[in-house]
Amino acid sequence: MKIINTHNFKNAVIGQKAYNLFKAMEKGLPVPRLFAIDANGLKSKDMEHIVNKYLEENFPKSRLFSVRSAAIGEDGEENSFAGQFDTYLDVPVDKVVEKIKKCTESLSNERVESYLKHKKITEKLSMSVIVQEMIKGDMSGVMFTANPQGILNESVIIIGYGRGDGVVEEKVPVTSYYYNNTDKLYYYEKMEYSPVIDKKQVEKLISYGEELRDLFGEYLDIEFTIEDEKIYILQIRPITTIKNTKETILDNSNIVESYPGITLPLTQSFIEHAYYSVFKGVAYRCLKNKKLVEKYDPVFRQMVAGANGRVYYKISNWYTVLKFLPLSKKIIPIWQEMMGVSIKEHDVQKNDISIIQRIRVYFNVIYEAFRVQKGMEKLNANFNDVEKLFSDSFNKKLSNKELMKLYNKIGDAVLKNWDITLLNDIYSFVFTGLLKRKLKKLGKPNYEEETNNYISGIANIESMKPVREMVSLAKTAVDEGWIKKLESINSDEKIKELILQNKGDFTNRFNDFIKLYGDRTTEELKLETKTFRSSPKLLADKIIEYGKDIEKLNNLYNLLNKDDIKTGINTEGIGKRDKKIIHILAKKAMLGIKNREISRLNRSRIYGMVRSIFFSIGNNLVKEGLLKERNDIFYLRVEEIFAHINGGTYDFSSLVRERKRKYKGFEQLPPYSRLVFAGNEFDKTVKTANSEKNNSYNEKILTGTPCSNGEVTGEVIVIEDIGKDLDVRDKILVTKMTDPGWVFILTLSKGIIAEKGSLLSHTAIISRELKIPSIVGIKGVTEKLKNGDIIYMNGSTGEIRIESRA
Repeated sequence: MKIINTHNFKNAVIGQKAYNLFKAMEKGLPVPRLFAIDANGLKSKDMEHIVNKYLEENFPKSRLFSVRSAAIGEDGEENSFAGQFDTYLDVPVDKVVEKIKKCTESLSNERVESYLKHKKITEKLSMSVIVQEMIKGDMSGVMFTANPQGILNESVIIIGYGRGDGVVEEKVPVTSYYYNNTDKLYYYEKMEYSPVIDKKQVEKLISYGEELRDLFGEYLDIEFTIEDEKIYILQIRPITTIKNTKETILDNSNIVESYPGITLPLTQSFIEHAYYSVFKGVAYRCLKNKKLVEKYDPVFRQMVAGANGRVYYKISNWYTVLKFLPLSKKIIPIWQEMMGVSIKEHDVQKNDISIIQRIRVYFNVIYEAFRVQKGMEKLNANFNDVEKLFSDSFNKKLSNKELMKLYNKIGDAVLKNWDITLLNDIYSFVFTGLLKRKLKKLGKPNYEEETNNYISGIANIESMKPVREMVSLAKTAVDEGWIKKLESINSDEKIKELILQNKGDFTNRFNDFIKLYGDRTTEELKLETKTFRSSPKLLADKIIEYGKDIEKLNNLYNLLNKDDIKTGINTEGIGKRDKKIIHILAKKAMLGIKNREISRLNRSRIYGMVRSIFFSIGNNLVKEGLLKERNDIFYLRVEEIFAHINGGTYDFSSLVRERKRKYKGFEQLPPYSRLVFAGNEFDKTVKTANSEKNNSYNEKILTGTPCSNGEVTGEVIVIEDIGKDLDVRDKILVTKMTDPGWVFILTLSKGIIAEKGSLLSHTAIISRELKIPSIVGIKGVTEKLKNGDIIYMNGSTGEIRIESRA
């Protein structure tokens, strides 16, 4: 017989539990000293003598040990045998051999026999035993390198005071940490009297988990203890509850710009249908094969998904669709860059269509690509018909059946051609990406700055019209002495009354602004958002804000009303042929961006129409006694509302009450950018979540993607809640993302920095037109920079330098 240790474990007859610990020790991970006796050694007559001698020679100062089973088959991929065999803790040195024998005897206890029967295991078991130096941990726990519920990029740490058996057997209160491995963000749920460990310890545990996962190549269940702040690994086993099912990957790249933060069920269900209709329309347009389109219907139906009250792309389905396109291997990286997708890996498997069908698709796509801009011009021109249809049909006295009928009419009118906008997005992405790559290939050291120059100054870009009108409206308010009148009003009804009672240039322009741009506001694509149309007081407040600094207002007015605000483009050192190629690429990119901005403004108007319809339905449901207040409608899904209108029975009050409770829990969770599920996505159940921010960043230089040229130095304001009353004038805005409605805030700022975004995000497009420096794509910037920090930012290079801390 021989003792098994790190020198000879690889060829020994020992269970997986012992093997894993030896392997971790070999890699230098903090495993308490141990040895094992293999299955054959336990039968040796000399076992007692050899064990005692080994203890005396190798553990002279150790007083206590743990003696644990390491059965062959235990802690395997299929069966863990957790808790089936006997374990002995705090074993004195003179009792180690006795406990080894008892541990061996547990191989045939009733628990094990029952487990074998339940799991239908017929193989004969054999036992090896681990003897390990006992660590008197202050705290102990279990860490899972993937959430056993089925979230693969979320580690879970459960920790309590004392020994690990107290935690595993639920004898002590515990704190549970949920750590998103993609975003490095976590929250914890705490029981009364349970411990809280600091961020440093959490991240140390996570780093050990990552090392072990890389070492073993699978998701792991790891027992640990902490003594005097030092972490020890006690046990490592695979997570047997996670099966090799198809992963579902949710990613909020780009879509978070439209749907930041929590999005309520009405909006979620509306956009699920809208994305389905648009993608299915694109599929018919490009595939021209009804049978093939229907085959992929489940994919088109799930282009977006919701989890924990937030909106995500079901990104694997996007790749499925993109792989239909010609040169998809070239297009996908450009699409990823323009969409701001940070994790580039994806399933490389092609769609299962025949070569002949693929050739047809290629020809169809190329044909459609040449018609994209004509299609966009037609779509934009026909939008007036949609607006007329709505204005002629809608009034607040319509019944719910009539409102549902109008909703379907608007949907049919819009969605029959709206899929062209998706092709235009790809068109814009591709030509902007090709322009950027061409400049880089020509050796331009400042190719990103040059790209920004080429695609800025788009004549009369649609996104600038609302802000141009807003500035003119504010200037009129100042000139006609309206600012003080507006400041004295504190409700929507009184603003409406004031505007109605006073006829003149300002009131006419006020009403015209709401008619044309009343739906353009921050978070405008959430149906639950207050807009200038639904709350005119918001418009009055914005006018007051612009009117506070008359000098800046006049400068802004002059800037926005110049005939040509295009920056000069440096073509020095570029040959004639390359100049022509660059000119063609830039022209096509700018045309795509221009039409994209037109359709996005029209999209906000469509959401305004839908918002008005559901406001009216909500009012009707209140009158029927089915809802307490109109805004409760946002907690219902479209299909539930229409099913009720068609005669279905729902307890809306209970449904709203339960969803309000759930969504209150979701608000406590960190804003994860990516979630990877083993199987279908699901919502978490949240009790009381405590988030922890990192306040220990020491970086002085940060770098992101430059989107709008220029250099400024100024004071930082970090914006986490756009709904709060914020003084952004002459400050550098730092945020997670922006959306189209931010245009009114950007005009007052010195610069803009965002965690999310790309060269074609709204942050980039609007800041270029306003000549405000912008940088996007800096992970964690809302934590790395604080209110009052003084920073220098260079929108041409993407560099941010922290000059002084608040």
